[in-house]
Amino acid sequence: MNHLKALKKSHKLGNQTSRFGYLCSLLCCLLLVCACTDKPADVYLEYQQRLANALDKPTPDTAKLSNVALSAVSNNKSTNAQQLSILQLAQLSHCKLNTLIAEHNSQLGKLASPASQLIYQLQFIQFAPQCLDSLEPDSKSYQAISNELHNKKQQLLDQFKQLLYKDPELKRTWQLTGHTLDTNLAGLVETELALQSLVNLKQQIIQQQYAQIDSQALYPLLAQLRQFNFNQALISAVRQQTQLNNSTSNFLANIELSTLCNPLKNKRQAQILSNVFKKYYLQQLQPYQAQLSGALERLMPLYQALWQDSSPTQPQLTALLSPAQPSNILTAFKDSSKTHVIWWQKFYKTCEISPI
Repeated sequence: MNHLKALKKSHKLGNQTSRFGYLCSLLCCLLLVCACTDKPADVYLEYQQRLANALDKPTPDTAKLSNVALSAVSNNKSTNAQQLSILQLAQLSHCKLNTLIAEHNSQLGKLASPASQLIYQLQFIQFAPQCLDSLEPDSKSYQAISNELHNKKQQLLDQFKQLLYKDPELKRTWQLTGHTLDTNLAGLVETELALQSLVNLKQQIIQQQYAQIDSQALYPLLAQLRQFNFNQALISAVRQQTQLNNSTSNFLANIELSTLCNPLKNKRQAQILSNVFKKYYLQQLQPYQAQLSGALERLMPLYQALWQDSSPTQPQLTALLSPAQPSNILTAFKDSSKTHVIWWQKFYKTCEISPI
């Protein structure tokens, strides 16, 4: 009996080991499939290589992209002395400003992030009126707080621009990354909502709707952008695909179609070229580029609303955002794709080969 129990136990353990081994093997296969999935940029490089091989020519030379140059945004610190004088002149124990100013002037406040700096400015503007109501208008404390309130209102939009160019989650929007977007564009909706909230905040600042601003909502917005890193991945991918489209089109423009498609010769080379185009561009790259274009069309108005008014100090960024200009990142992307497809349309017409 004991022997039978031992056999059953051994058999049960064997089945568990077998199932565990199967699951491990399946997991390894899935990881290998994921690891072997080519990035769109890699697919494009393979596309270029296959074209070059079919034409017996060197691979197209694509210049490397560089980060968008962002000029340093000056930070006006002229009010620091005034902030200190407020603490010296007024014991504001009955005001929320007391704690706010004390925290800001602490060591933690001096090292505050751009988001924290903006929140401080907003909260000062929101808390100051109630504090002023409790003070005598001719007192030094009243005058100090009133002057500081005026300064902060004047500088609030500049402080918002500090956020755009100094906060890591927003500054990196215009920097290159190797992170590749999923084909389902995960994070697009969340990123769009976060950017729209930032645009709303900017408009509230411009329209001086200070009481309506929820300053603490800024942190979750930035966390949402950090979670998906969608902006940086999208801009990088669009710039990269544009560059690759242009270099490949320039490469093909030097091909003499009358020779390649000579009706008196075998069209085998032209047919190979057509197969490369269908396998790599039509089936893989064009759908991916269509997704990028759709996402950028949705987000471009938000990018423009946030960054476009910085044109005097940010020429490269302005060139990417200027509407109806060839340098506009969306316009340039669409034009590069259109130019590339037009060459292939000419190829199929000249060679009398069906693209299907």
